[in-house]
Amino acid sequence: MNLRQNAAAIIENSDGLILACERRNIKGAWQLPQGGIDEGESAEEAVLREVREETGIDSRFLKIVAKSSKVSYLFPRTVNWKSNKGKYDGQEQVYFRIKIADSGWKLAENTEEFVSFEWITKKEMIKRIVSFKKECYIKAFSELFGENYED
Repeated sequence: MNLRQNAAAIIENSDGLILACERRNIKGAWQLPQGGIDEGESAEEAVLREVREETGIDSRFLKIVAKSSKVSYLFPRTVNWKSNKGKYDGQEQVYFRIKIADSGWKLAENTEEFVSFEWITKKEMIKRIVSFKKECYIKAFSELFGENYED
């Protein structure tokens, strides 16, 4: 099985809400900022790069406070990922809990990947995530926040 190495960001504001991102190519599909780890790049470098590319938030406003164990999921056969090009069966991810500064940062209005952003509860994020990623989100959230996020 060939899994793409990936880093995901759980960006948390001072109210304990997290940043949810609605995919541009699939209306109503919400997820965290995430992306592949490039050759020679650490997972920490990758997650901060992906956040900047996908949300416009600069890393100077972000502080990584925790990192999860690796979790993985397989792509459903019905999903045709543009970035995958058939090379990967799924993704092996590490999640980062990231605190965002109270002010000074700005979300991009328009990114290649996302059309909309919302600050929501962790439980709401679990409800919104596509089914094939749900188990990974539950495991990572439980590990990083010490609570049970089962439906």
